[in-house]
Amino acid sequence: MSTRGHSAASSKEGQAMWPKAGERRLQTLPEQIAERIYAAIVAGEFVPGERIREEALAEVFQVSRGPIREALRILEKDSVVRMLPNRGAHVTKLSIKEVNDIFEIRKVLAGAMIRRLGDREPVFIDRVAQKVAELEALAKDSVGAAAYVASTVQLSLALAEASGNERLAEIMSSLARQSWRYTQVGLATPARRKESARNWRAMLKALVAGQVETAANAMEKLVDDARKEAVRMLESGNQAIAVPAPAQPRSRHDSAEVVS
Repeated sequence: MSTRGHSAASSKEGQAMWPKAGERRLQTLPEQIAERIYAAIVAGEFVPGERIREEALAEVFQVSRGPIREALRILEKDSVVRMLPNRGAHVTKLSIKEVNDIFEIRKVLAGAMIRRLGDREPVFIDRVAQKVAELEALAKDSVGAAAYVASTVQLSLALAEASGNERLAEIMSSLARQSWRYTQVGLATPARRKESARNWRAMLKALVAGQVETAANAMEKLVDDARKEAVRMLESGNQAIAVPAPAQPRSRHDSAEVVS
């Protein structure tokens, strides 16, 4: 086989190991509304503990209250909204117990995810390297918090998809939504984003060197550092750090677009 032919074959294999774009499932009306409400919540338009009035949203979206109620139930499943009897929907408050619980699970899954990526083609590693370089550039932007948070979450989900474990990818996607506000808190300062970018670089360097366990440890550290900072901020009484939120993947298939 010629070098050119081998290169082309390697490229195709690498492409196959990376999630394919264009596999997005069409969203129902309640799911679309849930996306919009969620974006408003993480952007700080609704603060923790605030009531979300169905009638007001129905007017905004020009729909009946039925789709609004379904949208809120979707968000309740992700622990973003809580439906209270006779009191309606309220934005959940951030809690130290919840951040510890969620990030404990995320840490374990993040390590497992990286351990499944040890034997990958160069084209796959190159794509990861491009995304890590983008994160490093965003980390240098003192006002780039929103883009950095979105990019780091999307890259994590893309790697979970690339791991080949569909259930792991599904769980990671759900946890990303549950922990998005905590991730904002944990990456609120330029110093924290730079530290996060260094952890991503350490993970990539180890992955390139074939040191899968070291790479997994770096990924676990990345998650745990965010947890520690979020806990520190919550202990100081900071419940609402608003970071304008770009569009986020609703499903694990959507995350593939970050590397397409």
